[in-house]
Amino acid sequence: MLKQSILLAILVTIPLSIPASASAEPALESMGVRVGGYGFREATQASGEEKSGTGWQACRMNGLGVFANERLSERFFVEAGLDTYITQSFPTGEAMGTYDTPIDRSSALLSLAGGARFYTDSLISPYVQVGLGAELTHVALPAIALEDTALLPLGFFGAGATLRIGDGTKVGAVLRVNAMGYYDDAQFQTELKPELELATQGQFYASFAL
Repeated sequence: MLKQSILLAILVTIPLSIPASASAEPALESMGVRVGGYGFREATQASGEEKSGTGWQACRMNGLGVFANERLSERFFVEAGLDTYITQSFPTGEAMGTYDTPIDRSSALLSLAGGARFYTDSLISPYVQVGLGAELTHVALPAIALEDTALLPLGFFGAGATLRIGDGTKVGAVLRVNAMGYYDDAQFQTELKPELELATQGQFYASFAL
């Protein structure tokens, strides 16, 4: 947790240390902070009267991040973000999910997305986005002395909405479906090998015009 906090503090201070451009137009439209969590897809087996199904509770991770938006036109925009996630209860509640073996995972996610906004003149503006990125993750299972560090690709599709609450200030929420690295607990007795899996992610954020 300490490492992630230090990293985010550095990220927040970097933009403040960059000299302002001589141009009247800022390089970025807005910057913001966000908080959220995600869980991986996991099929549940039928037992008794319970039917099989698909849940999104495996390896739940919670965290926070920073992001910046640049407007390409009235409707289209690009977004860059850096987020840190950990398998701890902060800030959205229980995080361990359905892993049988306790796992300690921490990740830094770098992402770049393109998106389109709708009803840009309205108080509430919905949008969709699609993006790619990379995840630097460290996984450890102290109970069985296994650990792994890997750089993994990720991709996502998201839909959300922003609410304008003041001059240049917005709040919003987004739901994403990620394709990213997952460590299957069925392998934990012998190895730690990531595989591609889907995860659903929810984020709440606030952004401020520059």
